[in-house]
Amino acid sequence: MNLEQLHGIFTPILTPLTDAEDVDHLSLRRLVNYLIDQGVHGIWATGTTGEFSCFDQTEREAIVQTVVEAAAGRVPVIAGIGDCSTRLAIAHGCAARRAGADAVALTPPYYYVNSQEELLDHFRAVRQAVDLPLLIYNIPQNVKTRMEVPTVLTLAREGTVVGIKDSQNDLDWFRQVMTATRDDGLNFRGFLGTRILIDSGVIAGANGAIPGISNVIASDCVAVYEAARRGDWKAADRHTVRAIGIQKVINIARGSPTSSSFSGMKAILKSLGVLSTARVRLPLRTVTADEEARIAEAITGFGLPSLATSPQARS
Repeated sequence: MNLEQLHGIFTPILTPLTDAEDVDHLSLRRLVNYLIDQGVHGIWATGTTGEFSCFDQTEREAIVQTVVEAAAGRVPVIAGIGDCSTRLAIAHGCAARRAGADAVALTPPYYYVNSQEELLDHFRAVRQAVDLPLLIYNIPQNVKTRMEVPTVLTLAREGTVVGIKDSQNDLDWFRQVMTATRDDGLNFRGFLGTRILIDSGVIAGANGAIPGISNVIASDCVAVYEAARRGDWKAADRHTVRAIGIQKVINIARGSPTSSSFSGMKAILKSLGVLSTARVRLPLRTVTADEEARIAEAITGFGLPSLATSPQARS
C-alpha cells in the first residue's frame, strides 16, 4: 500500500456482540459505515478496543473480513495480530492477509517478559512470514514489555516495520522515535493511541492518532487532527474538551477501566441506533440496564449523529 494513506484518525473499532456474546457482524458493518460517514481516515480492527484477546483465530479473521468488506476500499484497514508467541502472531497475520487487510500491527508477546533481542527476532520473523506492511503496537501497560527506542529504530532502519502505534502516552519517548526516523529520512508512520493528546501528538511528529473514543466521537477526533495540522489550537482544544465530556458519560459505566470504557461506548452507540447491544465478552463487565439508561440520557446533549443521520450506516 501507499504509506501516505497511513495518516489521520484510525478508529480502533469496537467489536459488537449479540446477547449470546457472538460477534454481531451486521452491527459491525453499520459501525464501519457510521465511522466512515464521520470522516475517519482508516479503521484498526482486532485491536485492544476491539477485545481482540477474547476471540479465537477464526473469529478474529471473520472480524477483519467484515471490516474490510464494509470499508470497501474507501479507507485502509489495519488488523491487529498480537498474541503470546511468534507462531500464533504469524497465523493471525496470514489470516488478516487472507481477509484483505492493508497492513498489520503487532504487539510484543504477552505473558512472558521478553528481552529486546527476543522482540527483534519476533518482529523480524512475523514480517518475513506475512507479506503486509507491519506496524509496532507499543502498549507496555497491557503486555508487560516495553519497546525501547533503540529497538524501534533498529526495526525501522532495516525496513522490518513501517510505523508504530504508541499507547503509553509518553510524548518524550514518542518524540525521540519520530525525530530519529525523520532525521534518517525514513517514511515512518507514527500514531498515538490517545483520546486527548491528538493535537500534542501532531506537535511531536505524529502522522495521526488511534483513539478508542473515536468510536463514539469520530468527527471531533478528526476535527482535532485537522485543526492541529493547520495550527488552529483553539479549535483543537474545543473539540478535545468535547471528547473529555464524552469520556465522563462513558464513565457512568462501572467496573474495570477496560470493561467500563468498552461497554460504555457500546451503550452510547446502541442509544444512537448503530449497535444492537452494549455487550462485552466475559469476564469483562457489561453495563447494567440502569447504567445504559443513564448513558443514553446523558449523551443527548452532545448532538452526536444517530443511525438515522448516517446514510451509509443505514445501508
